[in-house]
Amino acid sequence: MLRNNRQNGLSVVIATAALFIATPASAFSVTAGGTAVYEQGLVSSVPDVVTMDFNSGLMPAGYTGGLVVTGNSVGNWASPPGDKSHYLVVGPASPAVISLGSLASYFGYYGGSPDSYNLLEFWNGATEVASFTGVQLAAAASTSPNGDQRFGAYWNFTAADSDEWFDTVKMISTQPAFETDNHAVLFAVEELPLQTFSVLSPVPEPQTYAMMLAGLGLMGFMAHRRRKIS
Repeated sequence: MLRNNRQNGLSVVIATAALFIATPASAFSVTAGGTAVYEQGLVSSVPDVVTMDFNSGLMPAGYTGGLVVTGNSVGNWASPPGDKSHYLVVGPASPAVISLGSLASYFGYYGGSPDSYNLLEFWNGATEVASFTGVQLAAAASTSPNGDQRFGAYWNFTAADSDEWFDTVKMISTQPAFETDNHAVLFAVEELPLQTFSVLSPVPEPQTYAMMLAGLGLMGFMAHRRRKIS
């Protein structure tokens, strides 16, 4: 069951919905539910995620397209319910591409007023691994894709297995607009850039130690013999 928090006529989904949607070629799941944060809407409830909240007012590294805005612009965009901070807007002339720089298994965002013309795609290199229409997104949050600006939810997208890990997220909207905030990513640990880890050499087995010592002894003997001959 979904539990809605209604304040000042706004409806915000704050409990996780037991809904799963999969595209025909994917076992990707999408659920609705997050954690409320004062004047910032909802954030991901998933542990250990990396979150981009756009509060700096600047376009983050790895993002191309879209606009970082605050407040409302009549006929263009509207902030998700309860969100008084900066957020990302995607429109017909400015689709957003999010390059993660590494493979991830989870992505989430806070959004409001879902529309049928919104589209979210997940890519691994040149391969699309999953996509969700505005109709599917609205269904996951138990609402209608009619652009109701009073409605907000946190959407969570999870890859079923490593074949569906992704390194790029695309947000597309053929009409104004697709408004999101508090993007969250859970990276696949095995695929994080190598420079983020300390590489440890394996501990040699005892027989390996014996061979190493024997080799060093032979090298010392040969060096000593060469010095005597010279």
